[in-house]
Amino acid sequence: MTNAVSAVAARRIAGWHVCLAAAPLAIAAYYLLVHFGLWPGTQVALYVSANATFAACALVTARRNRELRPIMLLMAGSALAGMVADITFYFLALVNEEVAYPSVADIGYLLAYPLMAAGLLLIIRRRTPGWDGASAIDAAIIAVGAGYLVYEYIIGPTVSVTPGTFTKLVSAAYPVGDLMLIMVGARLVLGAGPRSFALRLVAGYLGTVLFADTFYSVQSLNGTYHVANFLDAIWMAGCFMFAAAVIHPSAAEMITQSNAVTPDATTSRLAVLALAAVTAPASLLIQYVTDRRPHVIAAAAVCIVLFLLVLARMAGLVRAQRLAAITDGLTGLRSRRYFEEALGNEAARAGRNGLPLGVLLLDIDHFKRVNDTYGHAGGDRVLVEVTHRLRELVRPGDVVARYGGEEFAVLLPATSPTEALDIAERVRRGVAAAPIAVGDGQLARVSVSVGVAGMPSSATVGELVLAADRALYAAKHAGRNQVAVAERITGSPLAA
Repeated sequence: MTNAVSAVAARRIAGWHVCLAAAPLAIAAYYLLVHFGLWPGTQVALYVSANATFAACALVTARRNRELRPIMLLMAGSALAGMVADITFYFLALVNEEVAYPSVADIGYLLAYPLMAAGLLLIIRRRTPGWDGASAIDAAIIAVGAGYLVYEYIIGPTVSVTPGTFTKLVSAAYPVGDLMLIMVGARLVLGAGPRSFALRLVAGYLGTVLFADTFYSVQSLNGTYHVANFLDAIWMAGCFMFAAAVIHPSAAEMITQSNAVTPDATTSRLAVLALAAVTAPASLLIQYVTDRRPHVIAAAAVCIVLFLLVLARMAGLVRAQRLAAITDGLTGLRSRRYFEEALGNEAARAGRNGLPLGVLLLDIDHFKRVNDTYGHAGGDRVLVEVTHRLRELVRPGDVVARYGGEEFAVLLPATSPTEALDIAERVRRGVAAAPIAVGDGQLARVSVSVGVAGMPSSATVGELVLAADRALYAAKHAGRNQVAVAERITGSPLAA
């Protein structure tokens, strides 16, 4: 009986299903009424139903999810602004038969852009709280390339044929709003973080709206636009798509913080960036072949900016590769290779200046048991949490590295044996102080064994590491959750 109820629940129609199913029905009904010239008020109601559904779904999600509330309120505000503008536009069209441009409806249309951009920026901020420079540069490359095309083919021609300064500003504001969404949308789609189904729907919405807005601008320029042409279907479909996104169960994943510092430079990503980078020179070539007069100064400026952005991106890739070579992927600690190089440099400096040098080798006790009990995911959580505690327990300037599977190393510059022992004890107590969450409601007690060695007791770097390793073995042999100190390379380690 329980299984049957679960199966019925699994087949239950969700709100986002309704949104996607309603789109073709509302669009078909809208065009049927337009075609037969029936019930103008119903036509308007069907058209604004897309934005109304979007606003309603955003408000429902804002009520249900406190973390998403600021984002959803901005999204709802954008949808409501567009809905009010549509109602105003059609009311003016019904009363006056022809709507003057610009009209009061343009206020709502233009207001929708910054509200939507602000909501998308909040999503980006939640996904990548730090400065994701790589994604920002990628988004800038796409925005600059798209911006040149918009300026060359839409803004420039629109301004040149539009009478009156105010009318020119309003006409230019629409493609500028689209550029704003291109910039923010590219930053969201190209940024690090999980690609949930809801995020893919948002990307689909942005693509459809930008496509429709671009065609609207072109049709407005050549005088072919008329109300209820195919663009209305695209705008409506986009709104229903976004409504499905905000009410989808994976909407909360849109603000899940990314574990990756920067997104991978995949082949498809680089292909998109290459396409964006060649837009200006390709446009110049096309216009030259077709005997058009391009804006050479604008094209040259864009080419220079794109060249500099690509150089910055390449420099970032080189830096990321270097960082990956010396950084452990799971914990974010320095790698064993980096630790050994740093140890050699610090040992040489200590020898020149007559300073002491300490090394700690740590091993998580019974780590295999953790993996066997809680799985490798639980083991990874232990490694990450031990890393976090280690960073908090050592001093600024100490080098912490992942030395092996569950083994860590700490380099203690200018540290006496007594100070090294104190730090080792602090680390041992700090790691064991509180249990570690290894799963939903599951906690595990974890401890570490620590081996301590120092110079000048050890004559060489090799002897220093060997002494610390022997001390670690002695700490584990003494019962684990112990600290052992290597007094000299030939002697027996002493348990503290």
